[in-house]
Amino acid sequence: MILFIYLLLNGIALLFFIKKKKNLHILELTPYWFLASYIAQNFSALCYMNFKTLHIPEHLPLEMAHFFSRINLYPVIMVLFLDYYLVTDKWYKKGFLMVLFVALLTGVEWMNHFLGVLIHVNWQFWWSPSVWFGGLILLIGFMKGYRILLYKGGQYK
Repeated sequence: MILFIYLLLNGIALLFFIKKKKNLHILELTPYWFLASYIAQNFSALCYMNFKTLHIPEHLPLEMAHFFSRINLYPVIMVLFLDYYLVTDKWYKKGFLMVLFVALLTGVEWMNHFLGVLIHVNWQFWWSPSVWFGGLILLIGFMKGYRILLYKGGQYK
């Protein structure tokens, strides 16, 4: 049942992402997706294997639900953040957008906890928003650098 909920949630997020008019160039989506996936994968791997602060139950449907979240859901949310961030012009709107998406990513992480997909062990709650805030800041920095390289010859019309 939990796997079905996660498949449905991932499907809805992916369909929304596909149907949404994007402000990012198609050549930007892939590296941003890969970096967002890399951030989510490393967060999960470091906390699970090295720090032992996360526990993934050894039950195949729960493992698959966690896998789909790491591979699809977190990257979709993070790339959507970049897409909205790109068109936001005022600093206070960008701040609100950051708070909103950090809350969304933290909410998904803690939904994983309450559904038994990813269990936090000796975890301080404030670590979650800190990790996602850092991940989004890293993505913004990467986006700014990548856009300089991508549009070096001039803006595509």
